[in-house]
Amino acid sequence: MGAVLLFGILFAVLVPILVVRWLGGEDFRRLASEQISQVLKTKGDLSPLQWSSFSVFAGSFVSQPGALEPWVWDIQEIRTEVSPRLLFDRILRFSEISVGSVSLSPGTVRTGPTPPILESVKTNSTQASADLFQDVQIGKLEVRSFSLTPAPTTKGWGAQGVQIVVFPGKQKTDFNLQKGRILSPIPWLGELSLHQAKGRYVPPTLYLTELMLKSIGGGQLSASGDFTSDSSLPAHGQMAWEKWEVPGGRLGLGLFEVPARVSGKFTVEEWTPSGVVGKGTISLVDARLEPGRGSETVLALLSVLTGEARLRGCSLSTAEASFRVTPGRYDIHKILVEAPGLLRVLGQIQILNGGLQGEIDLGLSQNLGAKVSSLTGVELFKREENGYLYQSVQIRGTLENPQNDLQPKLAAAVTRTLIRTGAQILEKAAGANGGGSGNDAAGQALRGIRSLFAPPNP
Repeated sequence: MGAVLLFGILFAVLVPILVVRWLGGEDFRRLASEQISQVLKTKGDLSPLQWSSFSVFAGSFVSQPGALEPWVWDIQEIRTEVSPRLLFDRILRFSEISVGSVSLSPGTVRTGPTPPILESVKTNSTQASADLFQDVQIGKLEVRSFSLTPAPTTKGWGAQGVQIVVFPGKQKTDFNLQKGRILSPIPWLGELSLHQAKGRYVPPTLYLTELMLKSIGGGQLSASGDFTSDSSLPAHGQMAWEKWEVPGGRLGLGLFEVPARVSGKFTVEEWTPSGVVGKGTISLVDARLEPGRGSETVLALLSVLTGEARLRGCSLSTAEASFRVTPGRYDIHKILVEAPGLLRVLGQIQILNGGLQGEIDLGLSQNLGAKVSSLTGVELFKREENGYLYQSVQIRGTLENPQNDLQPKLAAAVTRTLIRTGAQILEKAAGANGGGSGNDAAGQALRGIRSLFAPPNP
């Protein structure tokens, strides 16, 4: 009986010491490195482990240099605790894992669309630990700073300094992201400040319940939805933005420019490997109508022809449109831009792989439209509707170099107006000098100049 009691005492004292010694040894470090490598789909090594009872600290886990792998990991300051009770049941249980920083960059092998940070917390890890553990469990994973390098593998997306809290489970993974910056490949989004992102991941679907982002200029963007890597399952989502700055601060298609901020909504109908499908609406906030960067834009030419200074800068009461997005294509329709009593714009534009095509109805107030019509030989601005005279304008070219068929006609009208003014001066001079017969040099010059303004042949 005494021997049994002594054995029990020795077992109770020595086993924890032996277990801790084994956990701090090279065999366990190698096993842990293999386990983490399999979960993260890399080949890497933990730094030497420092144990205090069943609390452990590792300085880093870093992918081996030169290895052919989809992702290169650099994980610093890993702290956790192991449940000693579950070790006897061959279960390695971490109630909480705290990580100082995680830097993730693409390796030499491309991966699929599964988010790497979600892939990294899967808990079905029995293969690497089958010889020793039946299961590896993680209650909570906290990363104080997460960084992702933008690359073709990530489709240009990246992150810096994002705080992540993940609660992994066998059926789902809950996550909460805060702070930090999101690097976007979309020009009108630019660099974003992350307020919060919450949701869960149930393979193969990501359920985003709340996303709030802010731009450097103060705009806000919110989103929610379901996104999946399985093409047989539909994706659904909503996005809304308020007072978002546009690239360069201006919108325009060569006709004019509109300094403004953008508000709008977008509904995701489908998420395909080649891109997103959906529809939405946009409206411009604090919008002004101004001539473009060149000196011969449509608005500047109209201002010269009509003598109306407001065409060189005026506030817009309405500036809105609807749009539909499919991979490589944007259909912008129901365009409505209006400065009441001055100008009204209606129409639709299609952007296909960066190329432009569409038709805009440009309306001037009846008084201004009549002036332009007269100066162009009743060639332009003939259609009257609701107090405006309209001219159809064809849009072509590219986003970088938009073209329209109205600008050359207005430029020619300006030239003819200048020549006509000169002709009138010449006519007065010829009349004063007795050149009314029309057979002298002055009369012949007058006939040639007048022919420039003859109405177009039917």
